[in-house]
Amino acid sequence: MKILYGVSGHGNGHITRSSYIIRLLESKGHRIKVLTYGQGVKYIKASGEKFDYVDISGFDIYYRDGFVRNYKTFYEFVKRLPLNSAKQLFIFFRVVYDFKPHIVISDFEPFSQLLAKSIGIPLVDIDNNIAVNILKDNPDPSSYSEKFYTKATVNLFVRKAKYHFLLAFAPEHIEVDEDKKYKLIIVPPIIRNEIIEAGKKVEDKKFILVYQTSNSMVERIKKLTEKFEKINFIAYKVSMEDRANLKVKQFSNTEFIRDLASCSGVITNGGFTLISEAIYLKKPIYSVPIKGQYEQRVNGYLVEKMGYGLTSNDFEEERFEKFINNLDSYKKKLSDYSQDGNKEFEKKLFTALNLVNKNLPRRYHDVIIASIIPIIQINVLKFFFSKIIPVYKQQMVKLKSRF
Repeated sequence: MKILYGVSGHGNGHITRSSYIIRLLESKGHRIKVLTYGQGVKYIKASGEKFDYVDISGFDIYYRDGFVRNYKTFYEFVKRLPLNSAKQLFIFFRVVYDFKPHIVISDFEPFSQLLAKSIGIPLVDIDNNIAVNILKDNPDPSSYSEKFYTKATVNLFVRKAKYHFLLAFAPEHIEVDEDKKYKLIIVPPIIRNEIIEAGKKVEDKKFILVYQTSNSMVERIKKLTEKFEKINFIAYKVSMEDRANLKVKQFSNTEFIRDLASCSGVITNGGFTLISEAIYLKKPIYSVPIKGQYEQRVNGYLVEKMGYGLTSNDFEEERFEKFINNLDSYKKKLSDYSQDGNKEFEKKLFTALNLVNKNLPRRYHDVIIASIIPIIQINVLKFFFSKIIPVYKQQMVKLKSRF
């Protein structure tokens, strides 16, 4: 099959796991064209992957002082939506016309999902983000806007698909309801081959691994390492100097994985990928989600609910001391976690793709319709914007005054 694969370009988690899936699909003879942006494009270039990709416009999250600025994020999204929508339609028309995909797979990339729904191409969604809408219990947000904007973004970005693969390390906390929007296939998180190999030689060298991408957290991490001077730390992604109990390293993927497999526990934000890899390697987690990132708060909340570690709104010394004192308890809970690499996901993915392939449109006029619908959409879009742009500009001026 020819597969159009849309990948979110925010952060490295989406493109990392999607790269694994893309290589897997290509190894089975499928042709893949990737649509991504931002970090997705950077990762493809830096890793040397020989993917056939198109650099598109995407959705950005805006930060200030280590906090997500939801209003700013929303404002920039609305401001760029008309131009982005028109640009994407032109790109997608060319892709559909030239590539003629049989199916669209999306990892939290909204425009590829809209394309699939607009012209009737089967859609398969693979992500962890929809969990924020279907948890049995929800963590308290740090603000109303945090939860509201995250849930609104998920509802906007994720369309009803033929199959929704939900990546989850805590499936017992997911509410499965046949009447809901999502037809779920719950599978374990996708684990990189390097992590699977590292899992064969896990050890405990008695240090805490720190991975934080926010520079605003540096002072808090520094105070934590000074307070707990009897504990050894190895830190990545932080601008700090070495101390007696702290070694700061420049990021190296190989060395980081080696340290992850040999640490006593991990301090990280609430990113799904690293949390999933730490769980796979049976490493306790102290999660400090980025403020404003409700999805990260959900991940940290689930870590604590499962007994795999603790979550904290900040680097509270009391919470971290509790984490250190209960490492053995977390390890015991983690020992019950079982995942056989990516075998379950691969089996269910190919079963789903085979079912989709049996029902693909085979008639010539279906292909013609799939090609001309984007032309109609583009012209409708031009007409629509020509009528609303004056009003739209006025509203954007009012919205901008809030920042």
